[in-house]
Amino acid sequence: MKDINFKDNIVKRNKIPILIYTPEWIQLFTSFRSKAMSKAVDELEKLLAKEKSDEAELQALEKRKKLVMNKILHISKDINENNNKAAISKMDEAQKELMDINERIPLLIEDLETIPGLINRQNTLLLKITIKNAYEMINDSKLDSEKCQQEILQIRQRLGALIQKKVEHDERVNKLYSFIHGMLGSIEMEKLDENFLEE
Repeated sequence: MKDINFKDNIVKRNKIPILIYTPEWIQLFTSFRSKAMSKAVDELEKLLAKEKSDEAELQALEKRKKLVMNKILHISKDINENNNKAAISKMDEAQKELMDINERIPLLIEDLETIPGLINRQNTLLLKITIKNAYEMINDSKLDSEKCQQEILQIRQRLGALIQKKVEHDERVNKLYSFIHGMLGSIEMEKLDENFLEE
């Protein structure tokens, strides 16, 4: 099958949603996936999961950062006002944690800025694969539909022939009955029916 080429911004321009969240896509392609489609779906799911996990981690780190900063202020006050030497190790721990958080947050923000573009690219790839699959399914279904139509025509012809045959047999039965009835009358015919008619 030919390659599908359309501009990558078609997803944005046509407001195409994430395909794997779209009810029609799920209904049409859950049971009919090519290997390429399954691979593209897996990649898209990984990117979406990473985005969700990064957002949750960033939110948690921002909360934790506020707590650690408050802790540092509290320990600092304790060291300065109460000359608490034991609190110095706690201060070191808190400052180390704050440094780790401050290193991690920009990395998460950078990830969260690039992931939507990757998701868009992967969704566009899945759209192209889906379109290829859809046309293969359309062609297969049309072919199967034509075969069904041929079979329907054959059955109709056979049915027409059977109806004609039945009509001919029924007419013969009626004519034979009429002949016997005309020759012998109804009373004699009833006796003959009992003896000769097969159930």
